[in-house]
Amino acid sequence: MRTLLLIVALALSTSALHAAERLHFSIPASGLADALDRFSEETGLQIVYSSELVFSQQTPAITGTFRPADVLDLLLKDSQLVWRYANDDTVLLSQRPPPTPAQTVTAPANRIVELEDMLVFADPTRVLPGEPSRVAFGLNKSLLETPRSLSVISEETIALFNLSAVEDLLRVVPGVYTTTRFGIQGAVDVRNVSADTYVRGMKRLNLQGHGRSVLGATDTIEIVRGPPSPLYGMGKIGGYTNVIPKSGRASMGGYLTELQGFTQIVAGAYNRSELSFGVGGPLDAGSKHGGYYLYGLLEDSDTYTRNVGVGQTVLQSAINLDDFAGAFRLEAGIDYQHSTTAGALLNRFNQTLADDNRYVSGTPLANLDSNGNGAIGFLEMHRESPVVGKLTANNQPLIQRWEWPLDAQGKPLPLDQFPRPQGIPQSLYDYLQLHPEADPSGLLRAQGPGGPLPASGSVPVGFALDPRTVGYTPLDPRRAGAFEREVRADFLLAYFDLIYDRDPDFTVKNQLFFDSMDQYKLSEQPGGGKQDVQVFENKLTLTKRLTPAQRWLQLEALVSLNARNTIATGYRYVGDQGSHRTDVSFGAGEMTPNTTFVHPFDNPVITADGAPWNSDYRSEYWETGVGGLLDIALGSNTNVLVGGRFDYSRAKNVDYGGTLDPFAGTASAPGVWRTVDDSARGHDDDTSWSLSLSHRLPHNLRPYFTIAESSLTLESNNNRMPNAVIQQGHVGKARMQEAGMKASLFADRLFLSIAHYRQHRLDANEDNYAALQSANVSATNTRGWEAELKWVPMENLFLSMYALHQRTRFVPNGGENILVDARTLGFADIKDAQGNVVFPAEAFLYGGRSFLMLPAGLAAYDTKQGNPATQVGFSGQFKLNHSLGFTVSGNYFSSVYSGRLQQVHLPASEVFNAGVFFDLGKWHCKLDFNNLFDERYFRPRTGDNLGETLVSAMPGRQWLATFRIDL
Repeated sequence: MRTLLLIVALALSTSALHAAERLHFSIPASGLADALDRFSEETGLQIVYSSELVFSQQTPAITGTFRPADVLDLLLKDSQLVWRYANDDTVLLSQRPPPTPAQTVTAPANRIVELEDMLVFADPTRVLPGEPSRVAFGLNKSLLETPRSLSVISEETIALFNLSAVEDLLRVVPGVYTTTRFGIQGAVDVRNVSADTYVRGMKRLNLQGHGRSVLGATDTIEIVRGPPSPLYGMGKIGGYTNVIPKSGRASMGGYLTELQGFTQIVAGAYNRSELSFGVGGPLDAGSKHGGYYLYGLLEDSDTYTRNVGVGQTVLQSAINLDDFAGAFRLEAGIDYQHSTTAGALLNRFNQTLADDNRYVSGTPLANLDSNGNGAIGFLEMHRESPVVGKLTANNQPLIQRWEWPLDAQGKPLPLDQFPRPQGIPQSLYDYLQLHPEADPSGLLRAQGPGGPLPASGSVPVGFALDPRTVGYTPLDPRRAGAFEREVRADFLLAYFDLIYDRDPDFTVKNQLFFDSMDQYKLSEQPGGGKQDVQVFENKLTLTKRLTPAQRWLQLEALVSLNARNTIATGYRYVGDQGSHRTDVSFGAGEMTPNTTFVHPFDNPVITADGAPWNSDYRSEYWETGVGGLLDIALGSNTNVLVGGRFDYSRAKNVDYGGTLDPFAGTASAPGVWRTVDDSARGHDDDTSWSLSLSHRLPHNLRPYFTIAESSLTLESNNNRMPNAVIQQGHVGKARMQEAGMKASLFADRLFLSIAHYRQHRLDANEDNYAALQSANVSATNTRGWEAELKWVPMENLFLSMYALHQRTRFVPNGGENILVDARTLGFADIKDAQGNVVFPAEAFLYGGRSFLMLPAGLAAYDTKQGNPATQVGFSGQFKLNHSLGFTVSGNYFSSVYSGRLQQVHLPASEVFNAGVFFDLGKWHCKLDFNNLFDERYFRPRTGDNLGETLVSAMPGRQWLATFRIDL
């Protein structure tokens, strides 16, 4: 097996320590890896070993004055390991071999042993969760010992299965299936709700999907299910991902001793074109020693969706320097990413399209671009598709809301019992009377005025499609009907950490963190705007190991104090009125003058056929908190974790005047200018706590139970804090209960984790539900179970598998506006004398957006849709020899409804991927085929209110070639 060099600590002294010297030791009972770490710090010796050899092994406490050789003998007494000096300052651990004369002689201190067989670049066992994680609770515990469902993805796994973006994580990790936000994923969902993203334990701003998250610059990704530890501050209910960037110290526990690096080229389907590089090495600044790492990536690619490209520039640097400030080590880095892309979705999605690939084609009937300049201005839209009565959010030229029909007793009718009144909208009837050439058969006019009426009492004329163009057409899934013209974002992240950990009984870490985004989005549907966010945070964490007189009791206490400031500014053009206007089967599928809307970025003057800014805001909120955690080891088998936290927050938001309120006025005088600012400010606080119990059983089985309550910041997905939320209280609360079992079996070559969980909000209720709907924290209750298995039966074979089943309900079961088609509302097909459909029901409203108001409390619609209830994933690697190997992975997703009203049922999908790689010295080649069998499947859009009619078509079979050379 390839072996990974893991250096647990650098020498604290340059003088050699010989076996005959006696030193004072104070090593508590702990895992073997931690004990060796402590031994290294107290002796100044470096310990070199393979991580798999020490995984999950325990050692007794050692206190007193001993020779280092005697302590090593005691630490390894119950293991199958032996030690020897590799040189004056280095001890090598290895598995106990059959006794031979050569191996019964201890190597003298001055003997230098060549380690050629140890010098490798990857270790297949690193896919096993053998390395400790400080993320789940802030403690240096292995995954086996951590009483929480947690997955770790190593750099080797990222490279092996080409995990280039966060949407790829679901191949290897349970619970991260993420519905799409116009096809761009900046962050993931965890357990059916949006999740936070951390870098080295510090929370980033909300990555709602303005740029793709790049995984190539990552050494390790940790996915934690459930709210964060009391040490971390306020977070989301579902969980979070923590990214460990590459650095000169990332995966080896010490520093790189010589220049290392790589250059990589990726090419593939849809004109995938990517170049990346990395280089790192030792860093000396006078008497101070450390390491550095630089990473860069350039991408200029197309995507599966036609007319949507991706451009990325990523630059990342990290340095580590010992004794930077006295005994404090510096760990610092900067990350910059420039991303350009656009989002896209399939429009006019219905059950016929999902089942038979039959798309309702047709272009809008009324020409809203009356001046012929190529786009629809704000005043043009109101003039050419006028509403009846006063303008509101639900009475717009291309947005209308229908109320849910009631029976004679005033109870909501089931969807399939909605009344279906005859006739066509009055506005369409009047238009066809004036333009009979648009209805050559006369069948539409023959229906007379009628049909289901919206709350306003009238359907504007802009909703109807042109009968002369309407029909059914096979769909090209690579064409999108709802898309953005451009999304551009610049991200800048920096961290500056000072760490004192020479004394393992007392450590200090101060983390200074900055994250920012400068984002620009232009959508001609219309929508989008400018968004700038800056996050500053400083966190101080102290760790103290306590030494009670009782030898059966071990204590470790942690205290963390943080202060965080978030500033979010922006201006927006609201609308998104044209999701269905574009006919993807027309021409090349591009937008036309009658489906393109003017955006304020192009022309903000409404009197010159432009469009107005509708929102200009500035949110700022401060968060400060203190948390503590106590780790209690009872004997060698039982562990209790108890923690608590208090958070205080102040928030203020200003919606500036000088913008146009489009939900006021009339068709002849649309909109009302806001002349004054509207602001809110307030403060809120809450407490968090957690309690975990775990116990080691025979055969390395470890059951555990965790219950926790966590405070939540109720910000929106753009880090804005709306006035209504501030007025209601902007700190929420969630609870998680999880019981599980972990096991490390077959000499630590197989890892198994099983968990049953429940996660739900505690603060959301009927009184505050409307205000809190704008928060990026779901008011839901999720129950489920998951299982994960990783197995390395031999050095050339790795297997992994997961399965989960979960269900999420809305708590409370509130109502909302849901985008639906005309058939759902009760419109009927228009047929000729032979019964052929000449005008599908959907065509009455595909020129605009039609919403149905779901009443609160309907039990049939209390379940969150879009995420498959049952999910299975597997992956594996097989190396035929030292050069040639193969990978395989796949996923099963059960059938799912695309939206809350369950009008479109998406079938189950089975997607398989395969790859072959070849290594020759420093040269590495890999060829991958994703969706090997060209499975046709779809993924719903983020949010149940839009999922009924907008989805993403997932890529078919695609190839990817990777060429890499190591320095």
